Amino acid sequence: MPMITRKLPLTLLLMMLIILAGSSMLVPVAYATPDIVYSDPQDGYGTATVVSSVGTSMLVGDAPYDLETRSFVKFSLSGISGTLTSARLYLYVYYSKPDGGYDDTSPLDNPGLGDVQVIHIADYGTLDTADFSLPSIGNDPGVLIPGTGPGSTPNIGYVSVDVKAAMQDDINNGRPFTSFMLKPASGTDLDGKQDTWHFRTSEQTGTDQDPYIEYTLLRKPVGGVLMPVNKLEILTPYLALAGLVIAVSAVVVVKKRSKD
Repeated sequence: MPMITRKLPLTLLLMMLIILAGSSMLVPVAYATPDIVYSDPQDGYGTATVVSSVGTSMLVGDAPYDLETRSFVKFSLSGISGTLTSARLYLYVYYSKPDGGYDDTSPLDNPGLGDVQVIHIADYGTLDTADFSLPSIGNDPGVLIPGTGPGSTPNIGYVSVDVKAAMQDDINNGRPFTSFMLKPASGTDLDGKQDTWHFRTSEQTGTDQDPYIEYTLLRKPVGGVLMPVNKLEILTPYLALAGLVIAVSAVVVVKKRSKD
């Protein structure tokens, strides 16, 4: 039997090399193509009593007389299906009004109403005052601009947040739009002054400052079927084959030993 202990490790090593070489060819490549969808014209902002979906600005914070102001954006999912590998919402911030002042120089002063929160909401159709209190439908993206710390005083330009989970949920449920509400964490500071962030809307000339989502989808190889990415699932038949080869090798060695 000493020959078995010498031969089997070498056989096993050779089989594992074959398995590793084969499995590296079986792991599929994610054929992801970046794409962009721009905000629907019904993006806008408002308070509990008045809203606007026209004009080139939308506000988040509190308006004069301590009226909490929220913004709304929605993106068509027409023609978009499948599994997302990424999705990110981009909004162009171009000035702020802290304590009734005016700041249009980078970095922008924070109005001081806490985080700008991004809430995943149902398609609101035509923007109206009833949409001000729409509830979250889950998978909220989180914070667009933090109230304090890194990122709380952004430069003029695009700020962004991951919306993959929310957008995937909308795709899976066959919703026509993926929609979001932007709101200040603190609502209003009751100082009687305007404290707002100002973002561009889809009405801005051109698209270089429009709200948009950049996303990628997992694509199947042309003319083929996407293989499973579970490595254990891929390796199972090879491991079984390795076990069979080892067993056969052991029998051969034993027979050879008996003849000797």
